[in-house]
Amino acid sequence: MSPAGRSGRPDAPLHLVFVPFLARSHFAPLAAKAADACGQRVGATATTAAIVTTPHFAALAPPCVPVHVAGFRCPGGHEDFSQLPDDEASSAPAFFSAAEAALAPALAAVLRAQDGPAAVVSDAVLYWVPRVARECGAPHVTFHTIGAFAASAMVAVHLHRPEAFLDPFVVPGGFPRHVKLRRAQINEEALAHLPLFRAAEAQSYAVAFNSFAALEANFAAYYQSQLAGRPKKVFLVGPALAAAASPRAVTGGAERDPILQWLDGRPAGSVVYVCFGSTCALGESQLRELATGLRASGRTFLWVIPAARGEGGAAREERASSHGMVVAGRWAPQAEILAHRAVGGFVTHCGWNSVLEAVRAGVPLATWPLRAEQFVNEAFLVEVLRVGVRVREVAREEAGLEALVPAGAVTRAVGRLMGDGQGEAEAVAGRRARARELGSAARAAVAEGGSSCGDWARLVEELKALHGRDSDPQV
Repeated sequence: MSPAGRSGRPDAPLHLVFVPFLARSHFAPLAAKAADACGQRVGATATTAAIVTTPHFAALAPPCVPVHVAGFRCPGGHEDFSQLPDDEASSAPAFFSAAEAALAPALAAVLRAQDGPAAVVSDAVLYWVPRVARECGAPHVTFHTIGAFAASAMVAVHLHRPEAFLDPFVVPGGFPRHVKLRRAQINEEALAHLPLFRAAEAQSYAVAFNSFAALEANFAAYYQSQLAGRPKKVFLVGPALAAAASPRAVTGGAERDPILQWLDGRPAGSVVYVCFGSTCALGESQLRELATGLRASGRTFLWVIPAARGEGGAAREERASSHGMVVAGRWAPQAEILAHRAVGGFVTHCGWNSVLEAVRAGVPLATWPLRAEQFVNEAFLVEVLRVGVRVREVAREEAGLEALVPAGAVTRAVGRLMGDGQGEAEAVAGRRARARELGSAARAAVAEGGSSCGDWARLVEELKALHGRDSDPQV
C-alpha cells in the first residue's frame, strides 16, 4: 500500500485521523473537532474523520465519528491518565509507554489502509505520533488542549529562565504582557518534559490551539516565534468542546436534566456554579470549608462534584436545599449550565476546557487552581482578561499552595464575584461586561465566517494541497 496521501483519487475527501491523549480533559476537545470534521466540507475541501483510541475512551466518542479501537493494558488498572493517584506519579512513564504500545500500531494500520489523502491531528503530549505519521507519509498537526497563553508562558520560562528567579517573577523572553508568576505555580514536571514535546512538535506540519483569535492571538503569535525546527503556522481553531461533553450513553436521552430544570426556577444571574472538573478532587477537610463558605456567602449555589469522594458531609448529597443544589457522583451538562441565564458566576479549578466554556458563556469566574497549568490560567483570567477573582488569597499562597483554603476566603471570593454591596458594584459590572464581550467573540469565532472557522478551513486546505506533492509532507 502506498503511504497515506500518496495514492487514490485526487478528488477524494481528506481523511483526518485524530489521536487524543488518554485523559478525559484531553480527549474532549479533539473528539469535538473530529465531530466537526466528520463528513463536512471545509472551504473547498471535503473531510472525513476517525479517532484512534482505547475501549474506555471509545465509549465517550461522539456517535458520528468512526473509532478505531486499540487494546490497552493500563498500568495499575487506570485507563484514564488523570485518574492516576497522586501517590502513583512514578507510574506515569509506564502509562505513556503503554499508550504508545497500544495506539502507535493502530494508527499506522489506519494510515496504511487509507486509499486517499490523509493527515493526523494528535495531542501535543503524544510525542511519538509525528514519527508514525512521517513513516506513513501523512502530514501531522500538533493540537494543544491548553491555551496559547499557558503554553507560551511555559516555553518562555523554559527558554529564558535565569539561574534564580525572584519570587514572584515576571515571565521572561519578551512575553507579550507583563505578567508575574510564583515559582510554586510553575509545573516543573511539565518543564522537564518540554524539550521532548518541542522536538516532536518540530516534526509537525502545523500547530493548532483550542482557542480563538480575540482571546489569544498575540500569545499564539509569540508561541509561533518560539517554535523549534522549520517555520510553521499556528492556527486557532476553538472553542471545540460541546460535541464531546457527554458520553454516548447520555446523549440519547431527551429529558431535560434536573439540574437545568432547577436552574429554570432561579432568577437571572443569581446562582454561583461550583465545579472542579471531573478529576480534581478536594480533601474532606477542604470540602467542609468550601461548603461552609458557600453557605455563609448568602448566595444560591449549584455545586457539582462529578465523582463523590470521602466519607459523609454535604459532598455526597444530591438534592436541593435552602442554600442551593448539590449534585454528586454523576456527569453534569456543564456547558449548558454555564449558558443558563440563572448562572452569574463560576468557581472553577481553571482547567482550560472549563475556562473556555465559561468564556463562551460570558460568565465571570472565581479562580481556584489545583495543579498543572491551572495556576498560569488563573493569571491569564485575573491579570490579563480581568474576568476573574482569586479564591486563594496571597497570604495563603505564601503559606503553600497545598494549604487549606478557609471558609472565609470562599465567602469573600463569592462576594467579590457576585457583588456583596460593599463597594464591589463597579468591579462586578466591569468583569461581567468584559466576560460578555469575550462570550460574543467566542461564539462569533466558531460561527460561519468566524476567525476559528477560517483558520480551520485554511489548515484543512493546506493539508489537502500536500497530497501528491513530491516533497516531504512534514515540511
